[in-house]
Amino acid sequence: MVSATRKKGTAGGVAGSKAARAAAHRGRRSKPGRRRARRGKERCAPPLAEVDADALEFIAAIDRFKQQHGRPFPSWSEVLMVLRELGYSRR
Repeated sequence: MVSATRKKGTAGGVAGSKAARAAAHRGRRSKPGRRRARRGKERCAPPLAEVDADALEFIAAIDRFKQQHGRPFPSWSEVLMVLRELGYSRR
């Protein structure tokens, strides 16, 4: 049988202050063996100069759709509708 005991501190039964718990957490987190490995290069958008004309046209069409319909995030069906309005179709 396992019994749990609760430490009583000065803050109404809480062991240590919030700052002390945060410092302890940082101490555990900052050990070299516990760091996350980076997965490849960080994702970032290419510079606008490297984006081709078709991509810029698509970006502009999506921006127009968002402004016209007051939607910050169009659904995939709406994205497909914008693509079809630009003249794209399945081969």
